[in-house]
Amino acid sequence: MNRFPNGARVCFIGDSITHNNLFLAHIVAYYKEHFGDSKVEFYNCGISGGTLTTTLNSFDEDILPYNPTHAVIMIGINDSDRNALIGAKEHKYYSLERAYNNYKTNLEKLCKRLEGIGTKIILCTQTPYDEYLESDDQVLHGGSALMLGYAEFIKAFAKEKGYPVCDYHSHITRIIQTETIYNPDRVHPNDRGQYYMAKCFLEFQGLDIGEEKPLPNNVQKWHEVVGKLRNTIATEHFILKDDFTTTKQQRWDAIKDYLENEQTGEYVEYFKFLAREYQTDKPKQAENIQFTIDFMKNQ
Repeated sequence: MNRFPNGARVCFIGDSITHNNLFLAHIVAYYKEHFGDSKVEFYNCGISGGTLTTTLNSFDEDILPYNPTHAVIMIGINDSDRNALIGAKEHKYYSLERAYNNYKTNLEKLCKRLEGIGTKIILCTQTPYDEYLESDDQVLHGGSALMLGYAEFIKAFAKEKGYPVCDYHSHITRIIQTETIYNPDRVHPNDRGQYYMAKCFLEFQGLDIGEEKPLPNNVQKWHEVVGKLRNTIATEHFILKDDFTTTKQQRWDAIKDYLENEQTGEYVEYFKFLAREYQTDKPKQAENIQFTIDFMKNQ
């Protein structure tokens, strides 16, 4: 695939790895430096903790307003139900098979939805699960093979549909043989890993990002605003349980109830952080969205 054509509006769709936004920020910085007059617009539609169900439910609110000409899709690690790997054998295989079948069905739905609005699709293989990283975090034995299976499905599905494929999985798998580019959870690339993702994607377009360097100040500011926007959507995903049909007041009430009541669970501190940030960032959501649009249009 060549670079995005002039005037393209590109939505990057995914989960927390896309939500992070740093790899996209490197891509944005490259395009602004080398194709400043191209008027290519980039929009982050990654949702932390999200699955294809999340993406489909939030589609009208989170993707459709950008009227994308192109969509770059990298999602699946949450869809895979990877934590089932630590379950009993009988339950494990049932859960993994059900998750895989749901993933295939929902990916087909998302692609049809995008094609229905005239969007060109670029699929990406999932980044690998770094099963052999030296870390104190619990390892999911079989996680590496699980994500390899999803990556192989993406390649086959893309070939069947005629979609281009950016193969993050193979690219990052080679790098983790010689360099630590993951956080201890074995799932999320660290800052260096996010740079390598940008490098992989630009190489897929025949472009060379060169050595890693700091983001320009204007891109850094955009990156920070995008972070607030993605956290707002992620809060509604986690606490509203993907019900994006609720009214603004219902969302406020749900967030308030969450903070006022005692919560338990593995990620409760992260969810509380998001809920507190939501109270500041939600009123500025429209303003922040407009900032990102203006930033992209003002080359």
